[in-house]
Amino acid sequence: MKSSAAKRFAKALIEIGVEQRAYEAYGKELRSVLAVFKGNPDLEKVLLNPMYKLEERKSLIEKVSASLGLSPYVARFMGILVETRNIRFLDEVVAAYSRMEDALSGRLRASIEAPMELSEALIDEIRSKIGGLTGKEVILTYKNNPALLGGLVLRIDNTILDGSLKTQLEMMKEKIIEGVV
Repeated sequence: MKSSAAKRFAKALIEIGVEQRAYEAYGKELRSVLAVFKGNPDLEKVLLNPMYKLEERKSLIEKVSASLGLSPYVARFMGILVETRNIRFLDEVVAAYSRMEDALSGRLRASIEAPMELSEALIDEIRSKIGGLTGKEVILTYKNNPALLGGLVLRIDNTILDGSLKTQLEMMKEKIIEGVV
């Protein structure tokens, strides 16, 4: 599925969630369904298998929905994904929904990579600076990446600010090669 179709599915559900004032609850429900699918890879295979009748596959997703205590709208949404055979793209739909949910809630997700362990104080300082610049609540994830050698790589949505020593050395190498040739 192209991400545009996943966005359309996610947008349809988030519009209902906004109307019902429950879009955050729907997001939690979607993420719990995704966790069940990740924990049970055979579930997706059964729901996509044409050897099972549509009624059987819908009955299975209804049982999953009931066991998770999904709201009627999210349960129906899951049924539609099964009917249209788009359940295989649940991961993309949940990611698109989460981005829309963050936008509505005034949140921004960012990640930072560094070659050494960063202190909580430094991570909090980076979080607050990004929050001050954007005016949004920042959810910052940190990853240790020794391959960077030095510096930091900051990702905010589709923007990457790469201040790593590794990248700077690679750019310097390219300039030297261009100058020699």
